[in-house]
Amino acid sequence: TRTNAIAGLTALSAAICLSGAAVAATSDLNPIFKAWNQADAPGLVAGVFRDGERLWMGSFGLSNLEFDAPNTPQTRFNAGSVAKQFTATAILRLEQSGELSLDDPIRRYVPELPGVARSITLRQMLHHTSGLRDVWALTDLGGWQPADVRTPTQALRILARQRALNFLPGNGFGYSNSGYLLLAEVIRRTTGRPFPDWMRQHVLEPAGMEDTYFYEDPIKLLPGVASPYRFLGRSRGFARDDLNSGLAGSGNLVTTAADLGRWSAHLLTSKIGGAPLVERLSEQGILPDGRKTGYGMGLFVGTHRGLPVVSHGGANAGYRSELLMFPDQRVAVVVLGNVNTVSAERLARSMADVVLAEDLPAPSPLPETTPVPMALPPASFAGRYALGQMLLEIRESDGSLYFRIGGGDLRPLTATGPVTFATSEPGVSLEFQLDENRSITGVDLLAAGRTLPAERLEPEMLTATDARAYEGRYHSEELDTSYRVVYENGHLVARHLRGSDIVLTAFGQDRFLESAGGDLRVDFQRSRRGRITGFEVSVDRARAIAFDRI
Repeated sequence: TRTNAIAGLTALSAAICLSGAAVAATSDLNPIFKAWNQADAPGLVAGVFRDGERLWMGSFGLSNLEFDAPNTPQTRFNAGSVAKQFTATAILRLEQSGELSLDDPIRRYVPELPGVARSITLRQMLHHTSGLRDVWALTDLGGWQPADVRTPTQALRILARQRALNFLPGNGFGYSNSGYLLLAEVIRRTTGRPFPDWMRQHVLEPAGMEDTYFYEDPIKLLPGVASPYRFLGRSRGFARDDLNSGLAGSGNLVTTAADLGRWSAHLLTSKIGGAPLVERLSEQGILPDGRKTGYGMGLFVGTHRGLPVVSHGGANAGYRSELLMFPDQRVAVVVLGNVNTVSAERLARSMADVVLAEDLPAPSPLPETTPVPMALPPASFAGRYALGQMLLEIRESDGSLYFRIGGGDLRPLTATGPVTFATSEPGVSLEFQLDENRSITGVDLLAAGRTLPAERLEPEMLTATDARAYEGRYHSEELDTSYRVVYENGHLVARHLRGSDIVLTAFGQDRFLESAGGDLRVDFQRSRRGRITGFEVSVDRARAIAFDRI
């Protein structure tokens, strides 16, 4: 039958093990992917490489549901933001040839950018310390829909309209696709060639990546590429999650697991300025207080159970990816998926635990399983907390607590004391603050030896009279779009002509958050006489965008 044939091919491709690898028990990797070994669902391709040589590769699920086509080792995927390290490499090569300097201001190459970008350098964009608002967040707030294609020309026009930054250049870390979009534009204007063409000749081909390319046309037919999907639930199954991005440089790298394995070896053997490429890309940004950002040039820099790692993941439409590299062991782990439920980073690190078992320290003993009593019922901790310009959200479900920062994924919390909780992130914990009435007033996020306080935001009830004072039409010159705020069915609603309604809940004087959760925040402004004149809307990657009442 069709199902048995596909399942047989899946099992065969998952069993490929090559050479006398010096890694432990690659056959033990198969159980990690048990949930993905399905013949009627999207899936992934994963691989382990040493010095670019394949030690293990597994292919699971379908690359295309409509045609029952299985994923294979040759299947291509959109690797999303894994692309950033390639763009960074191109900038370093142009620096080496004397065509630019990392400390050049971006406006030297893209003069149409606004005055607020005057002091931003190429180096700051590489490190995500530029303060640039993220172009994806800007288009979302501007009412762009999932089917709307974003092109480089459109993105540049949007960035040229911005009149503020998330923070002063060099004074913070804020992941921004805008910086790498602009770096691709620098490459295009410096070399006088299309970005994909120059990248193929000067970056991809030297690394032996024959099955990899950048593209700027999301509706172009691409050979051998898995289709992206999103999971709608058990009863509804899957839906196509088509690409809408023509923004190469920050993303839009089509590749295979084997080619990313070759790239990992290239990082170790290729040199720029006398140093291995991986060392240059691992040079982290440094903030004014001397702290390192944990991000180099297109690579996150960190550890896994004590071993140094450099890595980057990607998410574009239904594609999910992770490239996890251990420079000291010369080992790379790759995961490329074509459905939004693939937890690529978690899978990659689970694979690393198996193949590097002899190099990794023994895991810490599990804590005692005796439940730790909480000071209050779990639901009492749930709510929103202002963590600087970001939101920390605590949710309760069936007696368990979860947290997320900004619009990130929910992660579990484990009680370690009456008001203290451990997270699944090493070295990250939460400690809640109680007043004399045993009411929660805030929470401290403890991470990397720092304490970051977050104030609890309490929802407030608005009278109909108070709510209607906010009604009106508001326009943003920066986004060239408008919202109408209405009071409807007991709720204040921000309505865009093309977008979904945003139901708002008051959390203080003139401060509102999106009722459904997430990180969207609206702060209204008033004149001296108390009349509402506009608002600023903020999300994690694009803050304080001004809307004027008209």
